[in-house]
Amino acid sequence: MPVTLRVEAEDAAVKTQREILAQRVINYFGLCLPDSRLLCFLDDEDPPTLRGDHGPANRGLYMPIHDLGDLDGWPKDVRECIYPSNRYGSRSRVFDDLVYLYGSTCIDEVGLTMSLTHELQHVIQHAGNRRLWAANTLINDLKRETVSALGLTWADIPTEVEARIRSKCVAESLVGKQRVRKYINKRIGQRATEADVADWEFVRSLTTSSSVDLVAGTQLLFERLRECRSEIEVAFRKKRSNADFSDVDLDVFFASPRAA
Repeated sequence: MPVTLRVEAEDAAVKTQREILAQRVINYFGLCLPDSRLLCFLDDEDPPTLRGDHGPANRGLYMPIHDLGDLDGWPKDVRECIYPSNRYGSRSRVFDDLVYLYGSTCIDEVGLTMSLTHELQHVIQHAGNRRLWAANTLINDLKRETVSALGLTWADIPTEVEARIRSKCVAESLVGKQRVRKYINKRIGQRATEADVADWEFVRSLTTSSSVDLVAGTQLLFERLRECRSEIEVAFRKKRSNADFSDVDLDVFFASPRAA
């Protein structure tokens, strides 16, 4: 099923330019993208609610859609695009997956290319190895003080590392290494947060030969999470009704590597 691309922009020329660039990224993935109803929504603004939830350094999001409640707090245009109303006023879901980029992300061609690639890689992870994708996302539910105490960064989360490797490689292919390097240096110089600086320095260190083993990397990650297992279990229990987590067995992930 083809990807649906929606670009929000008041200026027609800007809209066309972003549509062309985004379509180049989508075409780059080709048949690697799953056969699901995927919406790529490129906004022309940064909704305060999303910014408040995800922080100033966040550039985009990927999320599978199961019900309208998943979109609580999202912009009206996004919600109505995914759950359009028919002439009788009832709503039904027409997309299964959402990739969303902020307006500020789309201003720069390199930023748009890297961020869209990053989120599309998460789409592929979700479709291809949902159990590992789901386990890795549990880290997002840890308390900030827990993350800080463990010294966790994006570079410690295998699915995030893979998305960063892919985003840099695709961007270098589509817009050139020099522009990508310049963009990364600019992001480091802007210092949105200290964690974001560290993240971009990590991305800068990646090369076309960089790789990550999602299975082994996830096992090592959960080794580090042993001391906060109870916190992970609380987060997991809240997601048990979510079909994406039905195959996740925390006992397996917390088992010793030899036992697993």
